[in-house]
Amino acid sequence: MRTAPAIALGVLVALGLPPAAVGQQGDAAAGKGVYERKCALCHGDQGDGQGPGAERLVPRPRDFTSGLFKVRTSANQTPSDRDLFDVITNGMPGTSMPGWSTLPEKDRWSLVAYVKTFAPERFKEPAKKLELPKEVGSSADSIERGREMFEAIECNKCHGTEGRGDGPSRPELKDEWGFPIAPANLTRRWTFRGGKSRTDIATRLAAGVLGTPMPAFLDSVEKPEDIWHLTNYIVSLGPEEPRTVSLVTVGAVSDDIPVDPDAELWKTQRPQDIVLAGQVIIEPRNFNLAIDLVTLRAVHNGRDIAFHLTWDDPTESKAEPDKKVFADVIALQFPPGSAPGEARPYFLMGDANDPVYLLRWEQGKGAAEVTAHGPDTLTPIAGSEVAAKAVYSHGQYRLVLKRALVAKDTARASFAPGVFTPVAFQAWDGGAGEAGAKMSLTTWYPLTLEEPRSNRRFVVPPLVAVLTFAAMVLIIRSANRRHHL
Repeated sequence: MRTAPAIALGVLVALGLPPAAVGQQGDAAAGKGVYERKCALCHGDQGDGQGPGAERLVPRPRDFTSGLFKVRTSANQTPSDRDLFDVITNGMPGTSMPGWSTLPEKDRWSLVAYVKTFAPERFKEPAKKLELPKEVGSSADSIERGREMFEAIECNKCHGTEGRGDGPSRPELKDEWGFPIAPANLTRRWTFRGGKSRTDIATRLAAGVLGTPMPAFLDSVEKPEDIWHLTNYIVSLGPEEPRTVSLVTVGAVSDDIPVDPDAELWKTQRPQDIVLAGQVIIEPRNFNLAIDLVTLRAVHNGRDIAFHLTWDDPTESKAEPDKKVFADVIALQFPPGSAPGEARPYFLMGDANDPVYLLRWEQGKGAAEVTAHGPDTLTPIAGSEVAAKAVYSHGQYRLVLKRALVAKDTARASFAPGVFTPVAFQAWDGGAGEAGAKMSLTTWYPLTLEEPRSNRRFVVPPLVAVLTFAAMVLIIRSANRRHHL
């Protein structure tokens, strides 16, 4: 009776493929069945990246027949089996390729063996391990050296001055197959394909990313250790993970709230990262969203409430109807009125029966208060008094929206400490063709206001301390008198 590896070997020989295509840890014949169930929809039956779902995906699915694999730890162009296994297991962040860690390990190794059969010539040459220079720890001097190298080897031309993927070369970039490709946003390590650790980043810099404009830099830097200085600089650009929250908090301040998004007050407030998803419920659906994260800081002073919003966008876009160009837009959504406990409207901007209230800002037009009965039914509210100021710089918007805490009427939302208010977020990248229902959004979050600050906090503690000290003096004097008697 023939064993499974023997059967797999027979299949490969029949296909004219070398026996080396059967990995020691994987069974290509078994992997074919897993591939057809899990992978062919995007990557195609022939492994050429032309599956039925490929047209909708940005970036496009990998063409395995070319033998070019983006993520590898090898010094040559042949990835190791472990490289392929890790991509299958962990997926490719920022793309439609999910991680398949739910598959049995045996199936993942079998997938590795089968994927290799699409480009057998590539795997005739074994993978050669990439040797990185001796690691250099992070320090202020190392980060500064890395910043200098970032400019010297022109990383900024693609990734932008501050690493947000907004460099001047961005519009021209294409992959090996002629499709547009966006440079990575280096401030968001959790989206790095191939891993976010320092070693992962150094490996990408040293080896490059095949099939993309990202070259290998190990031979381009002045000294081998500059790879680590550059790594340390990239790590310094942003957090390892987003600072997500499940409860949106509005802090309390006692002074007037500045509308300037770069005012010192906002630097002292806790950032709250809100993750957005593509709107895929109604047409036009947004399967390849451009804005997937908004950072919120919010405060009130008992009179006014203000929302500071930060989000990355590689292009600044204003509406140009004649050119079919859309504007960049962001909105905060609330139920109208202020009665707690009522059913929330439909999170997709309300409906015909239950509208929502929006604090909406549009590039080129400014801020407005709006009533929405759905994504395509927006009505400006008369007498809007929302104040706003936006700054766009190096691929990032910073915006403050400010209005009175208590609403003038029930068409608007009111806010008060101790009352949970539902809030949802929406964003449109006009430069990516997003408008109307084609947007990024969230469902409802609970929002709460901290209790207002009072000057009593500056008076009461010192007063208590003085009274305590006076009481201690009296007690000591009384004790001394009794002792002398």
